Formats: sequence, C-alpha cells, structure tokens
Amino acid sequence: LMRSFKKSVFLVTCILMSDTAVASQSIDETSERLDQWNKRWSADRIGWHQEDVHDTLIKYENRIILSDTCVAEKLRVLVPLCGKTVDMAYLASKDKVEKVVGVDGIRKALEEFVAEQPGLNIASVDETSGSYEQFSGDKISLLKGDFFALDDRATGGKFDAVWDRASIVAISPAMRENYVQIIGGLVKPGATLLVSTLDKRSGTPEGMAKGPPFSVPENELRRLYESQEWVESVTKLEEIDQFEKDPSQRPRFEAEGVMSFFELVFEIKIKSE
Repeated sequence: LMRSFKKSVFLVTCILMSDTAVASQSIDETSERLDQWNKRWSADRIGWHQEDVHDTLIKYENRIILSDTCVAEKLRVLVPLCGKTVDMAYLASKDKVEKVVGVDGIRKALEEFVAEQPGLNIASVDETSGSYEQFSGDKISLLKGDFFALDDRATGGKFDAVWDRASIVAISPAMRENYVQIIGGLVKPGATLLVSTLDKRSGTPEGMAKGPPFSVPENELRRLYESQEWVESVTKLEEIDQFEKDPSQRPRFEAEGVMSFFELVFEIKIKSE
C-alpha cells in the first residue's frame, strides 16, 4: 500500500511539474515585453496596421510562393508577430499555400482578425497547442502566446516560407539574436524568408534609436542572418523612401528626430539538405 501511495505522489508531482513548465512558457499581456502593445491595442492605437495587403508582399510573393529551392507542392507559411494583418488572408487564398500560421501575444489582435475575416471560418480551438491558445480555420491557424518559446511542435511542423513584415523591427534590439534563432528552428531546408525592415537612415541619435519601430538597416540584417550556418544567402531586393511614398509620415518622424526613413526588402534563402 505504501509503495502504491509513493507511486501516486510521484505521478502527481510529475504532472504538477509539467503544468508548471507549460505555464512558464505562456506570457502575460501586462508583462514588460507586451505591456506597451497591450495598451496600444486596447486604445486602438495601431497606426502600423494596414487595411490593404502590403504592396511589398504583392510585388515579391513569388519569391516565397514559387521559390525554386522549395520542392513542396503545398507550402506552409509563417507570419511572426502577425497582429491582424490582412496579409494572412491573402496568403491563405493562394492555391500553392496549404497553411498559414500567425503568431502574436495579444488576444485582441487575433480576435479582431477572426471577426474581420469571416470567410476563413476561424474558431477558437478548445485544445491548446502546447502553451499556446489556438484559433483554427480554412488553411489558417493563429497561435496566441510567447513567440520566443515557439517551436515546431506548437506550430504543427516546420515552414517552407516566412513573411516577416516588419516584425523584427517591433522587438527590442537586445532580443534580435533570439528572434533569429527561433526563426531558424522553424524553417525547413530550402525555405525562403521575405523580410521587410525599416531603416532610419539619418537624424538625431535619440530619434534613430527610438522604437518601436526600431531601425534595422542592411548591415544589421546581414549581421543577424549571414552569421547563421543554416542561411545560404541574403539578398536586398529593394529600398523604398518612405517619405516619398507617403509624405504624411514625414512630420511625425521629423518631430521625433528622424530625417530619412526607408523600407528595405530582403530575400533570405535557407540552405537545402
């Protein structure tokens, strides 16, 4: 009887330890990392959100959807720190795409995407994916939780393509190496990343350092990815003067000490086997 009791205690202890480990991967929206984003979403201060599909994605979508290094007939596409971007619905509409997975730490962002995209038939899933709350629909899954604890078990597999629409500029510069390592653990051999960053090219030191969005110029993007043994190449596809594209942005950024401001677009190829 005593042996049976000890065994039961051991099993309960293991279960409690497992639950604690899972809980430790979750992230509170009022945490230091997410609090500012939680406040912005709560107050609907989401000036970075675009009502239309990002024109960079439309222009270069074939770089990820029809990549010559990807042999998959149907592609899995990751959209990190996705918010409620309509880019996810656009990607899910493509015949070549089997599944789009978006990840974000703010529930309101994902719930608004679900409400605004009724055609995708997205609903909350009772079962969690690891420590992530999950929403699932037609060719799309949304995960609510800590991106920096993400692995391919939570996402249901690795990815053929990544659309990083300025997500790397949203995080603290101190976390960029961790961000790149998470991406590296989620991509398949031969995958392609399409990355859009922002470059505050001139201005006051304070203005150029301020964020988010944080400035990620070409040399920094190359430093982060070209140092990875799993990366084959980093190619700059284009740079766009944001003040010429949208002059209405100039007063805001100049008031913050930013005198020139560019979007940079990169294609990053992952090594094949």
